[in-house]
Amino acid sequence: MFGYVRAFKPQMRMCEYDTYKAFYCGLCKRIKKDYGFIATLTLSYDFAFLSIMNAAINDCDAKAEKCRCIAHPLKKTICVKCDSGLAYPAAAAEILIYHKLRDDCADKGFFKKLIAKLMLLFLKRGYKKASKLYPSLAEEIEIQMKQQAALEAKPDCSIDMAAEPSAKMMQAIAHHISDDNSTCRALERFGYFLGRYIYICDAADDLIDDLKSGNFNPLIKEFDLEGDLGEEQKANVSEFVKGSVNMTLGELANCYTLVELKKFKPILDNVIYLGLKNSCQQIIDNRFCDKKGNEQ
Repeated sequence: MFGYVRAFKPQMRMCEYDTYKAFYCGLCKRIKKDYGFIATLTLSYDFAFLSIMNAAINDCDAKAEKCRCIAHPLKKTICVKCDSGLAYPAAAAEILIYHKLRDDCADKGFFKKLIAKLMLLFLKRGYKKASKLYPSLAEEIEIQMKQQAALEAKPDCSIDMAAEPSAKMMQAIAHHISDDNSTCRALERFGYFLGRYIYICDAADDLIDDLKSGNFNPLIKEFDLEGDLGEEQKANVSEFVKGSVNMTLGELANCYTLVELKKFKPILDNVIYLGLKNSCQQIIDNRFCDKKGNEQ
């Protein structure tokens, strides 16, 4: 996950936003405990969303406590303590980020490769630990990452083809949230469309950089782009991205309504119905700040 799954703060009540941030801080603490400090540097609000959804579906007992961290050394912040709700998202984050960094090692940018290789050295032990906890998830993500590389090497790779592995990775991650068969089916479809949404947003967000570096991007092939984008090209790409995202979010919302949430529904509704669309619009408008979920 890449930081595009975030809430729309202007439409959240203060108590809801505090809970939202508390899950982020709680997950950060859990990742540090299970996989080390370096692993926390890869955390984004995407996995905070996964944590809230996991706790909401499984009715996990979430308690709030005040704590300090390296990001807030002087002032304590509210942090969720919820072992049953945070353990799986922490492991899923470790597995997915590890493979994403391995994929970054294949990019053409020297510094991006170097950072990815250094991070992998520190994350390898944590990845092995998470993989032992969820071997089928680790195996599926590895398969899909290989499939991603194979598809991107094809000259006729469309954005639909390129988005498929990401969709299947998120499908696998969502599957493990619940043990109930009917809930699992809805979650798998929900995860599929969430992964597709993330891939399309990432392609749009990275388009300018990929044009400069020569890295693969399905939008470059879709519109036969090169050099600087003209206004007409920007408009065509934006219209295409919005259309693809709106179709994807429509299917995602349909799947979301089939999932029974025992708590935190207003927070999750905000992300699904407002936050995802807002993130896409910010990317199109070149206002998306970063992938860590920092405020605009």
